[in-house]
Amino acid sequence: MVRSRVCTQGFWVALLAGLAGCAEVATPAPKPVPATDVGRVQAWNDAEKIASRDRDRVTVIGSGDSMRPVYGENTVLVLTKIDYTYLKTGMQVAYLNEAGRRVVHVLLTPDARGWRVQGLNNAEMDRERVTRYNLIGVVYASFATDEALK
Repeated sequence: MVRSRVCTQGFWVALLAGLAGCAEVATPAPKPVPATDVGRVQAWNDAEKIASRDRDRVTVIGSGDSMRPVYGENTVLVLTKIDYTYLKTGMQVAYLNEAGRRVVHVLLTPDARGWRVQGLNNAEMDRERVTRYNLIGVVYASFATDEALK
């Protein structure tokens, strides 16, 4: 608990009057920022244990800010293959963009060219679509590291 002084008079009036009319009240302490003490190696090892249970899973380390606040830098992700026809709005998918980089974003809506996707922290949808040809898989599990939330 944090203790603070609440005054029924204006600040300057209360100050000049020797804080008359003021009472001390307890307010809840601010909530701590999410944190973890798990290092990258431990997170990777935990993710690998999960991934090893199915040959269609792979472990990767995320980078960038597009999926904050869900995933931060160095979050370890386990991806699992999925048939394109099973994709649904809201799934977090990994795909290969035109530059050959893996991208993990959220499925929005399908159209004639594929699925529209967007990072949670991005103001606009991705220019590219997720298609059956560039789909890597969906996020199966995530492991935050002590570096992920910085």
